[in-house]
Amino acid sequence: MRTYLGQEALEQDLQNALNHLYDPAYSPPPELRNILGCHEADPGAFQASILRLIQALAPPPETPPAARSRRIYDVLACRYIQKLTQEETAERLGITPRHLRREQAHAIHVLAQRLWENYLTLMERGAAETPERIVQVRQELNALERGGIERTADVGNTIERVVELVHAIANKRQVTLIVHPVPAGLAVPIHPSELRQILVRTMSELVRRMSSGHVEIRVEQGTDSITIVMMTPTVPSTPLPADDLVQELLAAHSGTLTSVTQDGCFACTVRFPRAAVYRVLVVDDNADLIHFYRRYVQGTRYHIVPLREGARVFEVIQTVMPDVIVLDVMLPDVDGWELLLHLHNHPATRSIPIIVCSVVREEELALALGAKLYVPKPVRRQEFIQALDRALGVTQNGRSAGQNQVESVASPMSARSATTG
Repeated sequence: MRTYLGQEALEQDLQNALNHLYDPAYSPPPELRNILGCHEADPGAFQASILRLIQALAPPPETPPAARSRRIYDVLACRYIQKLTQEETAERLGITPRHLRREQAHAIHVLAQRLWENYLTLMERGAAETPERIVQVRQELNALERGGIERTADVGNTIERVVELVHAIANKRQVTLIVHPVPAGLAVPIHPSELRQILVRTMSELVRRMSSGHVEIRVEQGTDSITIVMMTPTVPSTPLPADDLVQELLAAHSGTLTSVTQDGCFACTVRFPRAAVYRVLVVDDNADLIHFYRRYVQGTRYHIVPLREGARVFEVIQTVMPDVIVLDVMLPDVDGWELLLHLHNHPATRSIPIIVCSVVREEELALALGAKLYVPKPVRRQEFIQALDRALGVTQNGRSAGQNQVESVASPMSARSATTG
C-alpha cells in the first residue's frame, strides 16, 4: 500500500474529502481511508471517521469564545457537521465570507496536522500488528456510531454496571470496590457502550496491578465537566498501559484520562464535558405522537415538554424556557399558522427556533412565517433528532450558541378569540 510522504499530500486529500463529505458517489483515496481506519466498502464509516476527527478538536467547555481553538472548531463544525454554507457560517460566526474562507483554510490545515501527527505516532509504534489493531478499533467505533444519532451516557448507571463486571477480577485479588453515591441525572455526551468500555478497561488494569486493598470510585461535578475518580492508597506495582481503544474513545468525545500519585495514594481520573440538556416544547394535541417523541429522544440530549393547548404556549414558555419548539399547525384551540407568526414576531420568543411538524404540506409557508425548519409527518426517529440538531445548531460537545433567555411573555393572542385550526 502506498503511504503519504508528507503532510501536504495528506492535506490535499483531506480538503477534497471534506468538499465531497456527503457525496455518495465520492470514493476517497485508499491511503486516507486506511489512516482513518475505514473499510473500503463502507462510505458511511469514512464520513463518521472524518466527523470524529473534527470532534476531537473540540476545546474544553470553559474555553473562551474568542479563543483560537474555539474558532477553529466552530468553523469546521458549522461547515461539515451542521452542513452550513460558507455564507451561513460567516453570518453565524459574525465575520465576512472572505474572512471565513481564510479561517476555513487554516482550520483544515490544523485538522490535517492532527491527522498527520496521529499517522506518525502510529508508524513510530513499529509493531506490525499495531496499525492493524488501530484500524480495527476505528472500524468498531464507526459501526457503533453508524446510526448517526448521538447518545448520552448516564454516569451513575454506567459506573454501577462496570463495578458489577470488574467485581469478578477484584475478588481474585482481594480488592474491594467502594462506590460513593452518584447524583441522579448526571450524563456525558458519549454512547453508553463506549463509556463502559473506557471504565472497564481502566478499572480492570488498575485492579490487576494490586494484590489487595480497595479502590474508591466517586464522581466530581464541575460547572461544565464531570470527572470519574478511581483512587486507591495502594500504588500500583507497574504503570497503567496506554490503551489504543481507550485513547480513541476519549479523543472522539473530548475526554481525558490522567493518573497521579500523591501523598501515598494513586488516583486515575476520567473527565468528560457535561452533556447539555435541551428542552423541547412540543405543541401538539396528539398524545400518541408525544409518546413516540419521548421514545425517540431517550438516551439523547433532548427532553420533551408536551403542550396540547396552543393558547397556553406563551404562559408555558415563560415557565419552561424551551431551547426549541416543535409545532403542529392543526391544533384544536388556535390556528397554528397564526401562532407561528406570533411566536416569530414576539421579541421574547423570536430567538427560539421553531420546527413545524405537520401533515399539512406547506414548507414554503412555514419558513416564510418564521419557522427554522419544516418536517412532514409522519417523522422517523433519526429525522426527528437530526431536525432538532439542525434547528439548534448543536454539535457533540457544548450547548448551542444561542441559549434562550425568555423575558416576561404576555401572549399576543390573549386578547384574541381562539380560532379552530
